[in-house]
Amino acid sequence: MSVSTELNKLKRVWCLYRVSTKKQLTADDDIPTQREQCRNYAKAHSNWKISNELYERGISGWKKSIDERDELLTIRKAASKREFDILLVFKDDRIGRNADELPYMLNFLHKCDVEVWTTQEGQIKLENQADKLMTYVRFWQSESESVNKSQHVRETKKLLSQQGFFQGGVAPYGYKIVETDQKHPKKRDRNLKILLPDLEESKIVQLIYSMYIVHHKGYRKIVDFLNEEGYRKRNQELFTVNTIQRILHNPIYIGLKRYKSFDGKDGDTQPFNEKLRILTDDLYFKAQEITKKRKEAINFQDKTGIPLAGKLLFSGLAYCEYCGDKLQSNYIYRKDNGAIIYRYRCPGNKGNNNHKKNMWGAKKFDSLIINEIKAMLSLINIEKYIDSSVNKKKEKLETKEKNVKSLEREKDKLILAAKTLNKEIANSLLGSSKFTPDQLSTALELNESKVTEITIQLESLKEELQYEKDNYSDIIFTARELDQWEIKFDNAEDDLKKAMLSRIIKKVYLSKDKIEVDFAFDINEIMATQSFQPILV
Repeated sequence: MSVSTELNKLKRVWCLYRVSTKKQLTADDDIPTQREQCRNYAKAHSNWKISNELYERGISGWKKSIDERDELLTIRKAASKREFDILLVFKDDRIGRNADELPYMLNFLHKCDVEVWTTQEGQIKLENQADKLMTYVRFWQSESESVNKSQHVRETKKLLSQQGFFQGGVAPYGYKIVETDQKHPKKRDRNLKILLPDLEESKIVQLIYSMYIVHHKGYRKIVDFLNEEGYRKRNQELFTVNTIQRILHNPIYIGLKRYKSFDGKDGDTQPFNEKLRILTDDLYFKAQEITKKRKEAINFQDKTGIPLAGKLLFSGLAYCEYCGDKLQSNYIYRKDNGAIIYRYRCPGNKGNNNHKKNMWGAKKFDSLIINEIKAMLSLINIEKYIDSSVNKKKEKLETKEKNVKSLEREKDKLILAAKTLNKEIANSLLGSSKFTPDQLSTALELNESKVTEITIQLESLKEELQYEKDNYSDIIFTARELDQWEIKFDNAEDDLKKAMLSRIIKKVYLSKDKIEVDFAFDINEIMATQSFQPILV
């Protein structure tokens, strides 16, 4: 037999090598192992000759469909042109793990007279229905293995996150990454890491919240102040508005770190971790409340919510008792002595007779209003208010939190039971279960119904819990705001005085003979906690 005839009998072999993650390309690159196994396997067949080797680096055989994998498209195109006779892979899962698509791929190659071989399982045959069924079961098991492995990785990362360990990325501003003595459960050459507050950065975080809440500064003013005073982000970068926005709305500062993509939905947070705390709860939630009010004010084009400018103490807060219009700032200049006299003026008085007064001297009425406020606040015993109202709210909040945790535990048990039932259904289909598929399906439906019911209950209870948290935060903030308010007010600068007034007052109505103060909190509710009857202002 001639050499030419011998070569004509050689089967052309294409090899496919794949690794799932980019990390396998460096630390645990198994492509050389696959290549060596395939080459040795081909050498063991005298009539085989490798004519092409294809590589897929960092490609998931489960997440990526056949149409999204360039090398598989190349293989299909070449197979249709009869450019090779055998596709050789290390294991069948190198082709993929999707049980729905892989039989289609194998059937396509079979119709093109291409044999599919693996170094571990031998030839994958599709000669009859039994071959096709066994092939499908193999790929179904491979897909299940991939799903279970992915779930295991996610659960491991989630568990580590719940235990307070850092899972990678850049530390949020205000924190530093600290390596522990504990070994990583999967990467034994590495230690687990945690986040801890950075002393200097955490002080700046507290300063930002103070400027936003206490001094009523907006994002831009906070940025300008920090940069002008020499404060810098990491790597000596200037602060930006986006940075301030992220800091003001990140719950990590009260010990609630947001989940990353692998372990939660958007908006979800990990279990509370006191070691992460930089701020008090009421301070953080007050910032969220201010942001919400400012957004609503912008949406409704209402600028009355929080007065930030104006010469007069009650600019933005003073209203006319007669028509309800907001009073405008006004002043007159006396040439004889150069004095400037500031006044509140009602813009709604257009010559109508229903206004008995439409101008109020700022110096006189500012003093009268402040004295009225001080007189009212002096009647409040903060300790009694905290004992009778704050502590009751706290107990109610803790009860709802316990109820939520109890329902979450019950839901987790049901989800775990569902996973067990799904596995048992697979065993039943293969004939290795003492239960029938119908029995298991009925049990699974009942389980899903319970999960749905608990999920609805949880959503409702979480809404109630959030309401109680907001309510509790408001009460705590009010208690702290009112405590020694007069002393703090008298020693504050004008800008801070305006901010302090806007936090406890909604509006002040002025008329000829009366001043009516509309407080931002329920004054009667507070008075009800005292030892005397409520006094209406």
